[in-house]
Amino acid sequence: MNVVTTAALVQVVISLAVVVFQLALAAGAPWGEYTMGGQNKGRLPRLLRIGATVSAVIMLAQAGHYLAQAGVLPPLLDPSGSNVVNWIWFGFSIAGLIVNSISRSKKERKTWVPVLLASATCTLLVALN
Repeated sequence: MNVVTTAALVQVVISLAVVVFQLALAAGAPWGEYTMGGQNKGRLPRLLRIGATVSAVIMLAQAGHYLAQAGVLPPLLDPSGSNVVNWIWFGFSIAGLIVNSISRSKKERKTWVPVLLASATCTLLVALN
């Protein structure tokens, strides 16, 4: 297995872990301090739980994209379209890394900065190749 395939599969694992986290938030898990700046201790308000559901769907799409990049699923996009999406996902990872790095919530920073650093690395490796 080459580096790009490995990076894509690691990104799938990261994406699916985020899906589980977001779905748990949507279901009412008391993890508000770990997301959205940590402003909501305990269970998120209804509107933010809806947002967590939307985020889970987006991350599930990301997992599907990287499964295609790894050759596990057939690609839905041609190579140039996949390349554009790879760079968009890299930008998404960098944006998340920045936002979580400046979060007022220590719990959010300690949890998500390492995850997003790994995500940014994996998405960059795939985008470069």
